[in-house]
Amino acid sequence: MSQKPSGCHLVGSVHLPDTETVFRECIARLPGRLKRIPDGETGNRSYFTAFQFAAFSSLPQCMVSFALNKAAAAQDIPQAEVEENTARLCNLHIDTGYDDAAISSYAIFKRLKVEGVVPKPTRFQVCLPTGANVVIALHQQYREAGFEVWEAGLFRAMRKIQDEIPAEELSIQIDLAVDTAFWEGVYEKPWFDDAKEGSLQYILRMIEQVDEGVELGVHNCYGKF
Repeated sequence: MSQKPSGCHLVGSVHLPDTETVFRECIARLPGRLKRIPDGETGNRSYFTAFQFAAFSSLPQCMVSFALNKAAAAQDIPQAEVEENTARLCNLHIDTGYDDAAISSYAIFKRLKVEGVVPKPTRFQVCLPTGANVVIALHQQYREAGFEVWEAGLFRAMRKIQDEIPAEELSIQIDLAVDTAFWEGVYEKPWFDDAKEGSLQYILRMIEQVDEGVELGVHNCYGKF
Protein backbone atom coordinates (compact mmCIF):
# COMPACT_ATOMS: atom_id res chain seq x y z
CA MET A 1 0.00 0.00 0.00
CA SER A 2 1.44 3.38 -0.98
CA GLN A 3 2.12 5.87 1.79
CA LYS A 4 -0.13 8.91 1.88
CA PRO A 5 1.61 12.30 1.87
CA SER A 6 1.74 13.86 5.32
CA GLY A 7 3.18 17.28 4.54
CA CYS A 8 2.36 20.29 2.42
CA HIS A 9 4.49 23.14 1.10
CA LEU A 10 3.05 26.59 0.34
CA VAL A 11 5.14 28.36 -2.28
CA GLY A 12 4.29 31.91 -1.24
CA SER A 13 1.20 33.83 -2.24
CA VAL A 14 -2.01 33.22 -0.29
CA HIS A 15 -5.03 35.20 -1.41
CA LEU A 16 -6.15 36.52 1.96
CA PRO A 17 -6.38 40.09 3.24
CA ASP A 18 -3.49 40.25 5.71
CA THR A 19 -0.57 38.37 7.25
CA GLU A 20 -2.22 37.27 10.49
CA THR A 21 -5.21 35.89 8.60
CA VAL A 22 -2.82 33.92 6.38
CA PHE A 23 -1.05 32.36 9.34
CA ARG A 24 -4.25 31.49 11.18
CA GLU A 25 -6.10 30.13 8.16
CA CYS A 26 -3.22 28.04 6.84
CA ILE A 27 -2.57 26.46 10.22
CA ALA A 28 -6.28 25.80 10.73
CA ARG A 29 -6.85 24.28 7.28
CA LEU A 30 -3.60 22.27 7.16
CA PRO A 31 -3.12 21.18 10.78
CA GLY A 32 0.11 19.31 11.41
CA ARG A 33 1.14 19.49 7.73
CA LEU A 34 3.25 22.65 7.52
CA LYS A 35 6.94 22.58 8.41
CA ARG A 36 7.24 26.21 7.30
CA ILE A 37 4.75 28.92 6.45
CA PRO A 38 4.96 32.09 4.32
CA ASP A 39 3.20 35.32 5.18
CA GLY A 40 1.06 35.11 2.03
CA GLU A 41 2.79 37.97 0.20
CA THR A 42 -0.17 40.21 0.91
CA GLY A 43 -0.54 43.88 0.03
CA ASN A 44 1.76 45.28 -2.64
CA ARG A 45 3.60 41.94 -2.94
CA SER A 46 0.49 40.14 -4.17
CA TYR A 47 1.50 40.34 -7.83
CA PHE A 48 4.97 38.80 -7.53
CA THR A 49 7.65 41.37 -8.45
CA ALA A 50 5.47 44.04 -10.08
CA PHE A 51 5.87 46.33 -7.06
CA GLN A 52 9.65 46.20 -7.51
CA PHE A 53 9.46 47.92 -10.88
CA ALA A 54 9.09 51.19 -8.99
CA ALA A 55 12.76 50.87 -8.04
CA PHE A 56 13.57 52.14 -11.53
CA SER A 57 10.76 54.71 -11.83
CA SER A 58 13.20 57.62 -11.57
CA LEU A 59 14.55 56.48 -14.95
CA PRO A 60 11.41 55.94 -17.03
CA GLN A 61 13.44 56.12 -20.23
CA CYS A 62 15.03 52.80 -19.25
CA MET A 63 11.72 51.01 -18.73
CA VAL A 64 9.55 49.03 -21.11
CA SER A 65 5.79 49.20 -21.38
CA PHE A 66 5.18 46.02 -19.41
CA ALA A 67 2.69 43.55 -20.83
CA LEU A 68 1.75 40.41 -18.93
CA ASN A 69 3.59 37.29 -20.16
CA LYS A 70 4.81 38.97 -23.32
CA ALA A 71 8.36 39.74 -24.34
CA ALA A 72 9.15 43.46 -24.44
CA ALA A 73 9.45 44.98 -27.88
CA ALA A 74 13.07 45.68 -28.84
CA GLN A 75 13.99 49.33 -29.01
CA ASP A 76 16.86 50.90 -30.91
CA ILE A 77 18.54 53.27 -28.45
CA PRO A 78 21.58 55.36 -29.45
CA GLN A 79 24.77 54.13 -27.78
CA ALA A 80 25.51 57.50 -26.18
CA GLU A 81 22.07 57.47 -24.56
CA VAL A 82 22.57 53.89 -23.36
CA GLU A 83 25.87 54.84 -21.72
CA GLU A 84 24.40 57.92 -20.05
CA ASN A 85 21.40 56.05 -18.65
CA THR A 86 23.52 53.08 -17.59
CA ALA A 87 25.66 55.41 -15.50
CA ARG A 88 22.50 56.72 -13.85
CA LEU A 89 21.27 53.19 -13.15
CA CYS A 90 24.57 52.29 -11.50
CA ASN A 91 24.13 55.18 -9.06
CA LEU A 92 20.74 54.01 -7.80
CA HIS A 93 20.51 52.84 -4.19
CA ILE A 94 17.68 50.34 -4.14
CA ASP A 95 15.65 49.45 -1.06
CA THR A 96 13.64 46.38 -2.05
CA GLY A 97 11.45 46.42 1.08
CA TYR A 98 11.63 42.65 1.42
CA ASP A 99 13.44 43.01 4.73
CA ASP A 100 10.84 45.34 6.24
CA ALA A 101 8.02 43.04 5.11
CA ALA A 102 9.70 39.93 6.50
CA ILE A 103 10.58 41.47 9.85
CA SER A 104 7.06 42.87 10.27
CA SER A 105 5.48 39.52 9.41
CA TYR A 106 7.86 37.62 11.66
CA ALA A 107 6.72 39.69 14.63
CA ILE A 108 3.18 38.42 14.02
CA PHE A 109 4.44 34.88 13.46
CA LYS A 110 6.40 34.99 16.74
CA ARG A 111 3.39 36.28 18.68
CA LEU A 112 1.17 33.53 17.27
CA LYS A 113 3.74 30.96 18.35
CA VAL A 114 3.64 32.31 21.88
CA GLU A 115 -0.17 32.12 21.75
CA GLY A 116 0.03 28.50 20.58
CA VAL A 117 -1.57 29.15 17.20
CA VAL A 118 1.59 28.33 15.23
CA PRO A 119 3.23 25.05 16.33
CA LYS A 120 6.70 25.51 17.85
CA PRO A 121 8.70 23.55 15.22
CA THR A 122 7.26 25.61 12.32
CA ARG A 123 9.64 27.94 10.51
CA PHE A 124 8.85 31.34 9.03
CA GLN A 125 9.26 31.25 5.25
CA VAL A 126 10.57 34.25 3.29
CA CYS A 127 10.17 34.06 -0.49
CA LEU A 128 12.61 36.11 -2.56
CA PRO A 129 12.93 36.43 -6.34
CA THR A 130 16.12 36.73 -8.32
CA GLY A 131 16.85 40.01 -10.05
CA ALA A 132 15.93 38.53 -13.44
CA ASN A 133 12.28 38.72 -12.39
CA VAL A 134 12.63 42.46 -11.77
CA VAL A 135 14.82 43.73 -14.59
CA ILE A 136 12.38 42.49 -17.22
CA ALA A 137 10.88 45.92 -16.54
CA LEU A 138 13.93 47.45 -18.27
CA HIS A 139 14.91 47.60 -21.90
CA GLN A 140 17.39 44.87 -22.79
CA GLN A 141 20.26 47.38 -23.03
CA TYR A 142 19.89 48.27 -19.33
CA ARG A 143 19.25 44.89 -17.75
CA GLU A 144 22.81 44.01 -16.86
CA ALA A 145 23.37 47.26 -14.97
CA GLY A 146 19.89 47.15 -13.47
CA PHE A 147 20.43 43.59 -12.29
CA GLU A 148 23.67 44.44 -10.50
CA VAL A 149 22.24 47.41 -8.62
CA TRP A 150 19.01 45.60 -7.70
CA GLU A 151 20.90 42.48 -6.59
CA ALA A 152 23.00 44.62 -4.25
CA GLY A 153 19.78 45.92 -2.70
CA LEU A 154 18.39 42.42 -2.34
CA PHE A 155 21.55 41.18 -0.65
CA ARG A 156 21.33 44.05 1.86
CA ALA A 157 17.75 42.99 2.58
CA MET A 158 18.77 39.35 3.00
CA ARG A 159 21.46 40.37 5.47
CA LYS A 160 19.00 42.39 7.54
CA ILE A 161 16.41 39.59 7.50
CA GLN A 162 18.96 37.10 8.81
CA ASP A 163 20.23 39.54 11.42
CA GLU A 164 16.71 40.02 12.78
CA ILE A 165 15.23 36.50 12.50
CA PRO A 166 16.94 33.55 14.24
CA ALA A 167 18.38 30.99 11.79
CA GLU A 168 16.52 28.12 13.44
CA GLU A 169 13.23 29.95 12.85
CA LEU A 170 13.87 30.94 9.23
CA SER A 171 13.39 29.41 5.78
CA ILE A 172 14.39 31.27 2.62
CA GLN A 173 12.85 30.25 -0.68
CA ILE A 174 14.40 31.50 -3.92
CA ASP A 175 11.76 32.02 -6.61
CA LEU A 176 12.77 31.29 -10.21
CA ALA A 177 10.21 32.29 -12.85
CA VAL A 178 11.69 34.27 -15.72
CA ASP A 179 14.90 32.38 -14.93
CA THR A 180 13.25 29.06 -15.75
CA ALA A 181 11.92 30.50 -19.01
CA PHE A 182 15.43 31.74 -19.89
CA TRP A 183 16.80 28.27 -19.18
CA GLU A 184 14.27 26.52 -21.38
CA GLY A 185 14.35 29.09 -24.18
CA VAL A 186 10.64 29.90 -24.09
CA TYR A 187 10.95 33.60 -23.30
CA GLU A 188 13.06 36.43 -24.65
CA LYS A 189 16.83 35.99 -24.39
CA PRO A 190 18.66 37.11 -21.25
CA TRP A 191 21.32 39.82 -21.36
CA PHE A 192 24.11 37.23 -21.00
CA ASP A 193 25.27 34.80 -23.68
CA ASP A 194 24.82 31.40 -22.04
CA ALA A 195 21.33 31.20 -20.50
CA LYS A 196 22.08 28.20 -18.30
CA GLU A 197 25.55 29.20 -17.08
CA GLY A 198 24.60 32.83 -16.55
CA SER A 199 21.49 31.89 -14.58
CA LEU A 200 23.42 29.44 -12.43
CA GLN A 201 26.00 32.07 -11.56
CA TYR A 202 23.54 34.57 -10.12
CA ILE A 203 21.42 31.86 -8.45
CA LEU A 204 24.54 30.57 -6.70
CA ARG A 205 25.47 34.11 -5.63
CA MET A 206 22.06 34.39 -4.01
CA ILE A 207 22.39 30.99 -2.33
CA GLU A 208 25.75 32.07 -0.92
CA GLN A 209 23.99 34.88 1.00
CA VAL A 210 22.05 32.36 3.09
CA ASP A 211 23.49 31.75 6.55
CA GLU A 212 24.27 28.33 7.98
CA GLY A 213 21.27 26.98 9.85
CA VAL A 214 18.73 28.82 7.70
CA GLU A 215 16.61 26.41 5.69
CA LEU A 216 16.95 26.96 1.93
CA GLY A 217 14.63 26.02 -0.92
CA VAL A 218 14.50 26.78 -4.64
CA HIS A 219 11.10 27.16 -6.31
CA ASN A 220 10.80 26.75 -10.08
CA CYS A 221 7.71 28.79 -10.90
CA TYR A 222 6.52 28.16 -14.43
CA GLY A 223 3.66 30.66 -14.37
CA LYS A 224 2.02 30.97 -17.80
CA PHE A 225 5.20 30.66 -19.87
